[in-house]
Amino acid sequence: MKEGALLAIDIGNSTIGLGFYPDAATSSGSVTEKRRLIQVASAASLERFISDFLFNSCRIPKPVIQPLGVAISSVVPELNCRIIKSVKRFSSAPLIITSATDTGLSLAVKHPENLGTDRIANALAGYARIKNPLSVIDLGTATTITVIGNRSRLLGGAIMPGLDMMIESLARCTSQLPLVAPSSPKSALGRDTKSAIISGIVNGTAAAIGGIHKGIEKELDAKLAIILTGGHAGLLSPLLKRKHLLIPDLIFEGIRLIYNRQN
Repeated sequence: MKEGALLAIDIGNSTIGLGFYPDAATSSGSVTEKRRLIQVASAASLERFISDFLFNSCRIPKPVIQPLGVAISSVVPELNCRIIKSVKRFSSAPLIITSATDTGLSLAVKHPENLGTDRIANALAGYARIKNPLSVIDLGTATTITVIGNRSRLLGGAIMPGLDMMIESLARCTSQLPLVAPSSPKSALGRDTKSAIISGIVNGTAAAIGGIHKGIEKELDAKLAIILTGGHAGLLSPLLKRKHLLIPDLIFEGIRLIYNRQN
């Protein structure tokens, strides 16, 4: 088990998230914060973001910042060097999670090297929480369903465009449809263009998740628990007809668990 504090970093396609654990051995006392990647484009701005997070949000006295472990899940490999540079003052050897990292999961999929480390971290955290077959539904830049079976086997899942991606695609690829912000649809029947877009995308995503999940359970002949996570998890949660857990920042717990397995 790793000792000391941990900075868990989640680099997604649209955002970068930071999670701080005062003691890597436990999830208690954790603090998290996210920003859009466009706001922290350079190594210098990344370092400022991390420093402000640790010293201001987490209120860590600067003289006692060490020892600080750093573990990174990234689905944007071209940013990895920039991130490593930005955490150099805090950690000389950050853990970069890959599909080959010892996580305790068995990646029972074709080409596991192509599996996003965000899905791996979420799967591990979800299985550690449920301890039974489940699916983790992550509503981020993409909407993903990741299925974990018995004996901590990651079996695969499904991927579709996320809410923001669908909204932006409609606005970009049409001449009259506006760019709107995701929100909770008031009804299935949209009474104007904006409400029609919201209904189609938000209700449509909820229905797609339900239909795909039902199909996966039929193929596996198994009932799966569900954890909803990611930036739009709270928005979709009331629309999902199945019982589920809502854990928006599940990935940080997965990163912490992976970090603790490294000896």
